[in-house]
Amino acid sequence: MKKIYIIIILIVMFIVLIFSVEKKPEAPKIIKINSADEFYIDYNNNNFPDETELQVLYYARSFKPEKKENYSAIDCAKLSYLADKFAKKELLNKRPVLQYDEKHRLQTLIIDGEDYSKKLIEEGFALPNKSIQNNPYAELKNRIQISNNLSKASKLKLVSYNKFSNIYHELNCEHALKVTNFSILEEKDIEKTAIKCKLCHHKKIKKLTYPKFVPEKYAPLYVDDYIELFATDFTKYFYPVNHCNTTVCKSLVYNITKAKETIDFAVYGIYNEPEIINALKKAKQRGVKIRWVYDLDSSGNSIYSHTKNTVIILSNARSDIDNKYANSIMHNKFFIFDNKSVWLGSANVSDTDLSGFNANTVTLIKSPKIAALYRKEFEQMYSGSFHKDKQKTENNENIKLGQSVVSVYFSPQDKPIQNRIIPLIKNAKKYIYIPVFVITEKSLVQELKNAYARGVDVKILTDATGAANKYSPVNDMRKSGLKVKVENRAGKMHSKSIVIDDEYLVVGSMNFSKSGENYNDENIVVIQDKKIPAVYRKHFMHLWNSIPEKWLYSTPNAESFNSINSCYDGIDNDFDGKIDSDDEGCRLFLHK
Repeated sequence: MKKIYIIIILIVMFIVLIFSVEKKPEAPKIIKINSADEFYIDYNNNNFPDETELQVLYYARSFKPEKKENYSAIDCAKLSYLADKFAKKELLNKRPVLQYDEKHRLQTLIIDGEDYSKKLIEEGFALPNKSIQNNPYAELKNRIQISNNLSKASKLKLVSYNKFSNIYHELNCEHALKVTNFSILEEKDIEKTAIKCKLCHHKKIKKLTYPKFVPEKYAPLYVDDYIELFATDFTKYFYPVNHCNTTVCKSLVYNITKAKETIDFAVYGIYNEPEIINALKKAKQRGVKIRWVYDLDSSGNSIYSHTKNTVIILSNARSDIDNKYANSIMHNKFFIFDNKSVWLGSANVSDTDLSGFNANTVTLIKSPKIAALYRKEFEQMYSGSFHKDKQKTENNENIKLGQSVVSVYFSPQDKPIQNRIIPLIKNAKKYIYIPVFVITEKSLVQELKNAYARGVDVKILTDATGAANKYSPVNDMRKSGLKVKVENRAGKMHSKSIVIDDEYLVVGSMNFSKSGENYNDENIVVIQDKKIPAVYRKHFMHLWNSIPEKWLYSTPNAESFNSINSCYDGIDNDFDGKIDSDDEGCRLFLHK
């Protein structure tokens, strides 16, 4: 009996001894794999991959889906898929031993007593860091194993899958490795509801090819002794160029070339127009006095990146940066030649506008009286008076030029919408056709509704970007019965014009907006004539009929496959900072 008590006491003491010994804490485990050389170690034991827990294996570089040394981006994508599978098998939920170099870079990763870094390289799932490539035999073995892995990967049907859009691409698709948030997977492992990319899965669909630019003959829409009317046709052009191929551009170069004494011009900015700049340089060299004004924002930036370089070339320049109305813009686009003629309209001195890529309207008015009105406006701005600082125009209406009667208005002092355009709308009897970038001024919109209600044919052709603006009244106008078409081209509907009853034509720089009316520096001319409005009406109807009827009821995204060539033109059509395949509109519309 005594022996039994002794045995029980010894057992109890042994148990107490076991529990009294402090257990050594386990090493933290790897809880997430980014790639073969990036992983998270759960140091704080919360089972969540915190940003500070990311480890990068410096001495072995994995194949992320990008070009690396002699391997293409597609080869790297294939190798990264196999490497990621290998890493998950070797590392996930394992408790590693880490060794760092003198620069605190992760040099060695020991898993279950084996050097993972070395194993990763030997298996051909990573390249050794260049600083330790001192073993030709090991390097050759690494290359051979990589080649074997590529052969294995080629037998798998690998795709690029975006779980957010639920779209997948073959790896050789031009969009496969450009989209954001993609994963390389086997096609059998993706969601059954995933959508195939049309460009890579439907071989009949190819990138469209378009005709090269063919220089236009110098042929205005209309010409007489006093007025020349020009318009660019954006149905003919699919991308911008910096050559003077269009009549609009040629007309500007021609008038710069023939100027003898002075050229004064006011432009929003300048971009990628070497022929215009060279013509101005040559004019300056032959003794023509050149002065100009341009827009800068309150930070000293121009919307067009070549503007400041042009200031160096053509030094007699003045911006509106010092004006107290910093939120307003100098939005004019006009040139005065020898105080005898004025070239004006909606076209900026840019490759998108003068090449015909954007739809624009321009007129050349050969009249010293008209030139004098523009000269007074220019002198105010050149002396530093912009925006609301300027004085109202005088003697600016009903100037007779042959069979035409021309009136000139400047914003903001003349308030052209209230004082001239709305009265024209109120008196319209047959039709009002408006090709315009944006139309948001509320009183103008209401008068258009009123005109439609009394039986006037109202047609508005507007830009896709402008129509998508949160302030756009396009849907409201449509509900009121107005016919509003939204263009579906890569280029912009950039005209700012109105044609009424084959009697009046409005041409200028002003968008029909609150800012255009009340704050910005703008100009318009109203031409009353028996022929010119009818000519322009035919041009408008050509543009109108080129837009499918479906866009009379809905609005295409400015950068998408609904807008012709907008996903291939190299232009940020919707001003979101993304171009072509980088834009969600182009990526998503590939699959609809």
